[in-house]
Parts: sequence; structure tokens; C-alpha cells
Amino acid sequence: MAMVLLLIAGSSLFLFAPTQSPTSPPVHDLTIPAGDPNWETACHSALIPDTTPACMQAALFDLNLARRTEGLPQLTLPQDFATFNQARQLVYLANNERSIRKLPTVVKSSPKLDHLARQAATQARDPFIPASMNGGSDWAGNFPNAIVVVFMWMYEDGYRYTNGGGGSNLDCQSPKASGCWGHRAVILEDSSTNTRYGAAFTTQLAPSQALKYADSYTLEFAGAPALFALGNTSQLAYTIVVIALLMILVSVASWFVRRHRRRDGRHMGPPSPPYLSWS
Repeated sequence: MAMVLLLIAGSSLFLFAPTQSPTSPPVHDLTIPAGDPNWETACHSALIPDTTPACMQAALFDLNLARRTEGLPQLTLPQDFATFNQARQLVYLANNERSIRKLPTVVKSSPKLDHLARQAATQARDPFIPASMNGGSDWAGNFPNAIVVVFMWMYEDGYRYTNGGGGSNLDCQSPKASGCWGHRAVILEDSSTNTRYGAAFTTQLAPSQALKYADSYTLEFAGAPALFALGNTSQLAYTIVVIALLMILVSVASWFVRRHRRRDGRHMGPPSPPYLSWS
């Protein structure tokens, strides 16, 4: 039985673990080829959000350029994408990043998460996650549209970009800061069951934030805590290995006890003859 458990543990690592760790991405420092679009130069419209074709196409180009560095397929937007509001665009783009990495898409919203996302958007901060749920949340401000926001969260979220290229991850101010690539980890959240989303976009910020930010985006993925995260079976394998080793130790101890008893029996000699009564 212990050997069977060890085989199961090994199988869980090789058969079910993802081939690529979503939270350990390579460092990106994209160089846009000369003559190609770039969102920072193409998105200069006074519109908020900037949904002009030039800005949208440049943002999509940058996103697909980053994907190509990870060997991922390029994103082709659906024909009705422009009709989505910014919050819905965030969810669509985040789910696309999940699906190409073989993670389940989050298709259901949560009224509670939506409320928290809207509240946080007006205050220009990360939304709170309810104590009963497991997951994460992202915030971004002063970006032209949802494509740019997801591009920044997913592909320009590390220390090298933040400090070398004027990036905006406020939680990544040193190479080993826990916030580096933290926005990406939220999008690729996989530690919950029945995961729901909440998303919001606003230009109506609280007075204390209105002078600093023109707009604000928030996104949450959260659900009931999962005992073992889907696609990440290292915890399951570890638990199985511990159980199997305990079973082996118990079996070995039991074998030594039985062996010791048999040896004591041999040293005691033959049993005494039965008592015979005399009449």
C-alpha cells in the first residue's frame, strides 16, 4: 500500500502539475522594433478611456509581443470587444491569459466582489478580499484602456521594468520584494474553488485621489479556499509521501517486533509436557 501511495505521489507531480509555472515568469524588458506601434506613444488621446484604433492596436501589439517571448499564441480580439465596458474587458483579457495556460476561466461574478471592486476603484486602491474567501486583487490607475492594464499586470510587473523603465508596480521596489509579479499572480490565481470575479472602472474618483489619477481599474478573483490547488499538486504529493513513509515505518517496526518475539520463543525451549493426573 505504501508503494502504491508513493507511485500516486510521483504521478501527481508529472501528470497534473503545469508545464510552466505561472507565478515564475521570465523577466521582460521589451524593446519595440523601430516603426512598430507602442502604446506609450500611440495612446495620447484626450479620451478616457482611450479606445481609438491607434491606441488599441498599439496596446494589442505590445501584449502579443510579450506573449511571443513566452511562446504563447497571440491574442485576437472578438469583433464585439469594443462594445464591452472596461470592467468586462478586464475580465475577458484576464480569462484569456488563464485559458492559454490551461487554467480554468472565471465566468461568474460575485455581487460582493463587484461592490468591493467599485468601492476600491473610487479610492484608487486594491480591493479587499472577504475573510471567508481566498484569492487576490489588483488595482491600476492612469492607464489608457484595459488592454494596457492587463499588459502591465501580466508582462511588465517585475523589478527590472519598474526601476529601469519607469514602470508602475508600487509594490516592487527591490529585486526580492514580495509584490514583484504580484499582479500577475492574482490573474493566474488558482488556490480557490468556485472562483468568482469582481471588476470595476471609474473616472469618478474620491476627491483625495482625483488630482492624482484620471481613471482607476480594479479586478478581483476569489473563492472558497481549496485544500489542494488545481494544477498545483505539490502539496498533495507531499502529504501522500508523508503518509506512505509513516506506513513504511510502522510496517518496519511491526516486523522487528514480530521477529523479536519469534527469537525469544526459540530460546525458551520446548513447551512443558502436559500435566498428567494420577488416580
